[in-house]
Amino acid sequence: MKKKYKITEKQLDFLDKFLTKKGYSNNENKFELMDHLICDFELNGNGNLSQFLSTKLSFINEQKFTKQKIYNRLYLREMFKEFLSFFSDFKKIPLTILIFIFIYYFTKYFNNKVIIVSFGMSLITLQLYGLYISFVEKELRKIEEFRALATVTYMPSYIVILFSNVQSPLKYIELFAFFWFLTFMITLSFVMYAKSKKDELKKKYNHLIKG
Repeated sequence: MKKKYKITEKQLDFLDKFLTKKGYSNNENKFELMDHLICDFELNGNGNLSQFLSTKLSFINEQKFTKQKIYNRLYLREMFKEFLSFFSDFKKIPLTILIFIFIYYFTKYFNNKVIIVSFGMSLITLQLYGLYISFVEKELRKIEEFRALATVTYMPSYIVILFSNVQSPLKYIELFAFFWFLTFMITLSFVMYAKSKKDELKKKYNHLIKG
């Protein structure tokens, strides 16, 4: 199809800044969207880029939301694979057994106050490390994939919030021990995956970080 208009360098710069203001980082998602908008503008636009973009606002916002959902689902799936690996990977199974034994006997021989405090501290420590991973790299926070990763990493904290509403959580101590074990393993899995994924994204976008 023949182009009706050829976008100018000035308009390209405007489009780039416009998408940045809309929350798009300098990665392939932004460049793919730019390419789509440029082609559409050159084929169907009338030369007025601002007017053209005003008709595409819902599409631009929808694309960002769609990408975010895709990343969230992908990371969540990968994090649960990491969790299951603690029960299927022979290299990790010994650690899983040690954590279970420790929690089981800890809840058996310590008083309720010590148990509750230790339960909270064990999960808070992991979450604080996850928080550190999310904020230590200032430049990475500009990347959409990393922001989605940070969001999913905090999901285990909702389990603790729900737990805080439970009355008499230590009434059945064996059940509580099992709950603590599962919650700790899920949180550990999510944080470990976030750490490895952060390193992967850092290598992937190293040129942007240095720039």
